[in-house]
Amino acid sequence: MKNIVVILPTYNERENIGEMIEVLEKSIFPKIDNYNMSILVVDDDSPDGTKDIVYDKMKNYKNLEISVGEKQGLGSAFNRGIDYSVEKMDADVVIKMDADFQHNPEYIFDLIKKYDEGYFYIIGTRFSNGGKFPKELGIYRKILSKYGGLFTRIILFFPHINIVTDASSGLKLVDVENVLKKVDFHIISSGFYYTTQLLYQAITIGVKVAEVPIDFGIRKYGKTKMPFSNAPKTLKAMIRLRLNRDKLKKRLEGLNKET
Repeated sequence: MKNIVVILPTYNERENIGEMIEVLEKSIFPKIDNYNMSILVVDDDSPDGTKDIVYDKMKNYKNLEISVGEKQGLGSAFNRGIDYSVEKMDADVVIKMDADFQHNPEYIFDLIKKYDEGYFYIIGTRFSNGGKFPKELGIYRKILSKYGGLFTRIILFFPHINIVTDASSGLKLVDVENVLKKVDFHIISSGFYYTTQLLYQAITIGVKVAEVPIDFGIRKYGKTKMPFSNAPKTLKAMIRLRLNRDKLKKRLEGLNKET
């Protein structure tokens, strides 16, 4: 039976992490009988005591683990989570989702269903097939996510811009053997836009990608971690990525020949 590890990156999520763990353990995992389900909290040494709540929950749940490290960006946290889940938890599949309930944990069922259909990279999309983006998040977030995402898709995938509809979604399921072991994490950013860079590499090597619609929620507690400075940095990173497309293909081809 394959192992699926749900990765929850955290920084100052004391108000959310305990409830999220309980929902996953009591309401989600018991309904999944064809995979071994585990949780990995990847905490950037939150000063609010997030990790203390996780340590306390670990007394009750043997399938719950934590990796604590320095705050170096979401991309670095995800990379650290991948290393930990593969090396110490024998993960065959990882699901990355937010710990603040903006991603409803029930979407795990939809991600796994698509995985069972033969897709190795599944994205939770906010912008097609019934996906929703809440008005309460404001015009800046909507423009940044929807129209910034469209511009990113034009830069990276033109003329096939609809190969995905939500390139920056933070909810995803990724197969370890067929994706994560075939991409180069050394050239993936430590910032928010790491997810688009990872997706681009996956599509470059021909990975089957699918999307499931999600209703992106409102954060229950705490503040958003997305700064305005993220927008110009993302644009520059995407342009650089497209301009170096041929070099990236050769690099990935060489990497996969070695493995």
